[in-house]
Amino acid sequence: MGSSAPAPLAAGGCFLLAALALSRHWRIGGYLGAAGIAILTGALAARGLQAGHWPLLSSYEFALAFSLAAALAALLVQRGPALCEADEGATAIQAMALVVAALLVVYARLGIPGFERSIQPLPPALNSVWLPLHVATAALAYGALAVAGAAAMAWLIKEPYRAGAERMVDRTISAGYPLLTLSMLLGMIWARVAWGRYWAWDMQEVWTLIVWLTYTLYWHLRRRPGWQGRRLAWLALGGLGAMLFTSFGIEGLARAVDLESLHLF
Repeated sequence: MGSSAPAPLAAGGCFLLAALALSRHWRIGGYLGAAGIAILTGALAARGLQAGHWPLLSSYEFALAFSLAAALAALLVQRGPALCEADEGATAIQAMALVVAALLVVYARLGIPGFERSIQPLPPALNSVWLPLHVATAALAYGALAVAGAAAMAWLIKEPYRAGAERMVDRTISAGYPLLTLSMLLGMIWARVAWGRYWAWDMQEVWTLIVWLTYTLYWHLRRRPGWQGRRLAWLALGGLGAMLFTSFGIEGLARAVDLESLHLF
């Protein structure tokens, strides 16, 4: 399961087809989304077995895990077909989230250079139980928060979706924010064990803190009268942008300007 493996793109295709099918055939869309999740899970598991370590080391592997978590959150956020069929806004949000999951796969396969997609040996500093705990929790958090970003987009694009989108944003941030907080705490403990300090003001750490503060601000402002409506949607969408930059922009920026980072391997 090397860099040329077709399974991730097949999963991305399933996510895209699921997004197209959801509005008319909820069950078919759900089956296609589940098929994509199964394919991507299998691809990551096979890659992990081939590498001999958790497939959560590189930006390529994290992008696939992020996509998997976003697709899972998109399909699990509703409780059944009856609710989805009765709420056009809900299916539109799910479709947007699945498109985000598909785009993450496309980025992983086409936007990340081939040498970075190849399987890498595990550096001694990362040979720790904290690797899967910290990174997997971050991927799950980002997946839930990506659905919040998709709901915010639906909210801004089409006003009739507002009520359902607002509930969806609250629901997914309610899931993603505690996971993001836990991921940061696990990362700090790991840093203390590995390097003797909890925090180093590394670029990745700073931008993760910015993401966390964005969603903290959301929770602080969500019940304030002056922040009801589109302002909250823009804040949730801003959180998604900061999260995507933290996941994929920092590494390229650090390499381009030759900055040192503890998160570059």
